[in-house]
Amino acid sequence: MNPTKIKAGKSFEYHPFIFGVYPILSLYLINFSETFISATLQALITACVITLIISLICLVMIRPREKALIVASLTILFFFSYGHVFDTINRVGSYVELIARHRYLVPAWAVIYCATLIWAIKLRNPSKTTYLLNLISIVLMASVSTQLLFLVLKTQFVRNVSSEEIPAISSTFPTSAGRNVYYILLDAYGRQDLLMEDYGVDNSAFISELKNMGFYIPNCAQSNYDQTTASMSSSLNMQYLDALGVAYGESGAAYKALIVNNEVRNQFEKLGYSTVTFKSLYPWLDITDSTYYYDYFANESGVGDLASLNFQYIFLRTTILRPLLQWLEVTPDIKLSPFLGLWVPVNNTLESREYKQYQQNTFALDTLETLPNLPDNKLVYAHLYITHQPFVFYPDGRFHPFLLQTENAYRDQVVFANKRILEVLKLILSSTEADPIIVLQSDHSYSEGEKRLQILNAYYFPEGGDKNLYDMVTPVNTFRILFNTYYGGNYELLPDISWAVDEHEALYKAPVNCMNDVKP
Repeated sequence: MNPTKIKAGKSFEYHPFIFGVYPILSLYLINFSETFISATLQALITACVITLIISLICLVMIRPREKALIVASLTILFFFSYGHVFDTINRVGSYVELIARHRYLVPAWAVIYCATLIWAIKLRNPSKTTYLLNLISIVLMASVSTQLLFLVLKTQFVRNVSSEEIPAISSTFPTSAGRNVYYILLDAYGRQDLLMEDYGVDNSAFISELKNMGFYIPNCAQSNYDQTTASMSSSLNMQYLDALGVAYGESGAAYKALIVNNEVRNQFEKLGYSTVTFKSLYPWLDITDSTYYYDYFANESGVGDLASLNFQYIFLRTTILRPLLQWLEVTPDIKLSPFLGLWVPVNNTLESREYKQYQQNTFALDTLETLPNLPDNKLVYAHLYITHQPFVFYPDGRFHPFLLQTENAYRDQVVFANKRILEVLKLILSSTEADPIIVLQSDHSYSEGEKRLQILNAYYFPEGGDKNLYDMVTPVNTFRILFNTYYGGNYELLPDISWAVDEHEALYKAPVNCMNDVKP
């Protein structure tokens, strides 16, 4: 069809509605590894309402209809793209520092928008522009839909862990009858010397108390990878990524099967253990089909839940509303109504995404203390986010609203975590007849570079089990040693390697870094 011969009123102007939905799908694509599809519903409703309002206003004020909807599409594009442009300008750096502030960019954005608006209103042949906008919108929608479909299919066909090098272990429970196993993961918790060096946190009392309780703490504690999904895939499957068939840096979708159907879980289930897991911040780390799955918001989904509020916040930051959001965040005296706070998730303390994270964090800690009462032997995998952003705690554990996400805030989270984790561990150790096996570990630190590999790594291996541990032990060997020590396993220990990432995103072997003057 020749677009020049399309008569006004004969074409269907669907481009505004596609341009209204596209930002949500593209944002979900960018954050595919970080959130759930259900979390996009609230932002999708918001985008549709904004698109509808803009379209109706244009239809009332501008004639003919084709021209009105062209103006609507342009307005929608300007509305939904401001935050992306702002971020891009900030990434460029000092060359455009002058306009990398809202006070400059908003007026410039308004001038460009007005010029575009005048051009659209003066169009002599809106049919050609309608055809072009329809075509662009279809291409954009097809592109993002295809990429999302590819990622979804990839998650379905990622192979499960090969078991060819996983030796059978005894099911007779030679030394472990009645023992519960706790794998407690403190996300982004750094090693003792790193916390002092980078954040001024004296962690010696916490470490001393762990040792007094019987924990073994390696002097050269390092993770195998500096990123959560890579680190946990390796630890929970007792293998490095190359042996698992995934590459470092792949999207979370590539790791999902490795984490959900991990080999540690499979081995314990073969031994008759129940499994216990907790709600994760991220879909690819979320193990929902365990025997016991704990989620404070289990009865909430869609609008208003934690994942939805987080995605809504990210979405609004990509729009022209970003300056308003940032102003509200630094003006906590202005309180939004509960309804408005649901859709603009800032400055509404008890309905904020930070408070919901606080509730989930405290719920997980409180629940850990009740787990010794569960029947049967159990493997508890508790991935805790109490030292992970968003930071939500005062040092004494109270909720800290409007907390700036700074290094000082991270320090407060560590102080709280130290106190609360010791309480949890003491209760677990005092609540069971048979000493449990406890691994208290982190996936990476909060620092950058090779320091990101320096982690907390503490083992409670009762009845002399710690004699099999050593200063350079890394998480890839944690469960190999555990199975060998307590369950009659015959695992060969792998070389303890910490993989860092250079400026080209290539892996290299980081040097072993020890504290207490220990020589690697």
